[in-house]
Formats: sequence, structure tokens, C-alpha cells
Amino acid sequence: MRLLLDTQIAFWWQTGDRRLKDAVRQLVEVNEDPVLVSRVSLWELAIKAGTGRLKIDLALFTSEVEALGFSWLPIENAHILQLAELPVLSGHKDPFDRLLVAQSASEPLILLTADAGLGRYGALVRVV
Repeated sequence: MRLLLDTQIAFWWQTGDRRLKDAVRQLVEVNEDPVLVSRVSLWELAIKAGTGRLKIDLALFTSEVEALGFSWLPIENAHILQLAELPVLSGHKDPFDRLLVAQSASEPLILLTADAGLGRYGALVRVV
């Protein structure tokens, strides 16, 4: 199964955060298909770092994504077109999360996230 890591999951993975559950680590590590991190996540982290909401070495993050064996998922026109079709769920309008869901639907991929609100988007989102 092709997996897409939500920004939070990718950040936790890279930093070794204890909030990343062992079951998630195992799911990713035994997966034989590509595990992807979206450029959307890099964009989100850059904005949070630029506003002082997050301390992160973005250059290290980008090199670690590849060193960990993950691949980058670019933002394609098809993803943005899918975003335009995605329903806006009440209480969840985060543009980065919505684009990750749109990428999952467009590719298709399974989006791994810790955000229970994203689970309302259906089978392409797995809340872990």
C-alpha cells in the first residue's frame, strides 16, 4: 500500500518524537510500497518556522526525508484540481491538510495522520 505521511507524522518520525506510536512505525517499516512525504508538508513547516511557531532545521528535515528512505511527492495540477472538488468539512479547513487529502485521493495513496478530524474524509485517510 502506498503511504503518504501527514506533516505531523513526518516531523515526529524525523525527530524521534515519542508521540509516534510503535504501530505506525511498524506499518511504515514493513511497507513494501513507496512511503511519501509531500512538498506540502515542507511548505507547511517552512511557514510555521518562519512565524516562530516551530523550531526546525528545514535543510536537515529535507535531507532526513530522503535518508530515511522516503520519497518526495510534488504538488501537481491534478492535486489542485482534486482539492477544488474536496468537500469542506465543518471544523476542518486547514489548507495544508486539505491538499494532503486531495493528493491522497488523486494518486491514490493512504494518508497516515494523527488528526482524527481528517478521518471524516473516508477510506483514503487512516488515523493512527
